Amino acid sequence: MLRSEAYLRAILEHSADAIVTTDEAGNVAEWNPAAEHLFGWKREEILGKPAEGIWEEPEERRKLLRLIEKKGRVIDYETRVKSRDGRSIDVSVTMSQLRDESGKLLGTIGISKDIRRRKRLERELKRLAITDSLTGLYNRAHFNERVVEEVERAKRMKHPLSMALADLDGFKEYNDSQGHQAGDGALRKVGRAALTTLRRHVDLAFRYGGDEFVFIFPEVELEAGRTAAERLRARVEQEVGPAITSSIGVATMKDGMSSRELVRAADLAMYRAKAAGGNRVHS
Repeated sequence: MLRSEAYLRAILEHSADAIVTTDEAGNVAEWNPAAEHLFGWKREEILGKPAEGIWEEPEERRKLLRLIEKKGRVIDYETRVKSRDGRSIDVSVTMSQLRDESGKLLGTIGISKDIRRRKRLERELKRLAITDSLTGLYNRAHFNERVVEEVERAKRMKHPLSMALADLDGFKEYNDSQGHQAGDGALRKVGRAALTTLRRHVDLAFRYGGDEFVFIFPEVELEAGRTAAERLRARVEQEVGPAITSSIGVATMKDGMSSRELVRAADLAMYRAKAAGGNRVHS
């Protein structure tokens, strides 16, 4: 028995993963050195305290306990806990019930792996997958997904939705005469103009392809959409004019309009702006 206890103590002491056991009441009964390192609390500080205290959302732990009651064990449950200083920590938790030889519930044992590095990498890969590397705006593939989502959301919430489609006037000539590096520099400036002009965390800006850009204005009627597009047109002219300007078409979703029809309406408005001489907003 003593050798067995010493063996288990050695596992707790030398495990690279945080191991936490709780008693039947949900209070911390064991807390190994890896748990001290991950969560920040010393063993003597946390023993006897409710284990819910280390979870960012206590309901997540209760949800996990309900799963364990059904399955006996849950493997690699990804969630967030919090450190002693309040930092959020992404972890993968494997947890099971502890029972004695008679089957009486004694508590739980949880093994937590720190997955912050993996989560950061996943977030960065996701960002790269939806971002145009030249301009920093969202890319065409992400637009194809988001436009459908935004149209459906606007219909569900009965909110207005406007869109602007911009084409750069004179870009081809500028690119041919000044070279691709200069052309790329102009596109980057247009991207910065969009990011600094539109409503942050509300409006959505995409590089549609080549020298075309598209912007989604949630909860915006046509006139407000035209105003936003005019601000953008003026900023583009300020950044890359007079050699390059922008023709922008604005459309607002009408009853029953699909995402494809909304794009088509903005596209037609953009061509009307081009036909009228460019460097203007049309709807």
